[in-house]
Amino acid sequence: MVARSCLVVFLVSVLLIISQSSSVVGRQYKQLAAIHVANSMPKGSGPIQIHCKSSYTDYGMHQVDQGDEYQCSVRERAVYFCMATSGRQFAWWHAFQPSRDGSRKAVYWLVKDDGIFLSWDNSTWVRKSVWQTE
Repeated sequence: MVARSCLVVFLVSVLLIISQSSSVVGRQYKQLAAIHVANSMPKGSGPIQIHCKSSYTDYGMHQVDQGDEYQCSVRERAVYFCMATSGRQFAWWHAFQPSRDGSRKAVYWLVKDDGIFLSWDNSTWVRKSVWQTE
């Protein structure tokens, strides 16, 4: 009888721990904002490679065709970096900065042949980075 009581207490404890950890994980992955990166390179220039990450989240490398867009979520209040490569050119930029973008639900980036441009309304653009060559 004592063994059965101990087993019940143990199982209830385990279920309580699991339910609390799943709620923490759920909060960790709540989307704070979205990063949009559009490929606006000239026609015929081919796809670009986009890699976005923070100290905690790495979204890996993604191919984005001309005219298409890549999107990822901001999951924590941290700086997110993106890198674009096109042929021998590459560019790095702060895709999300809490001090600059913290209250925004979306941050838009336009990758063009003359640089990387930022917008919060997807229509007014400011160049924030230029291409480098290996």
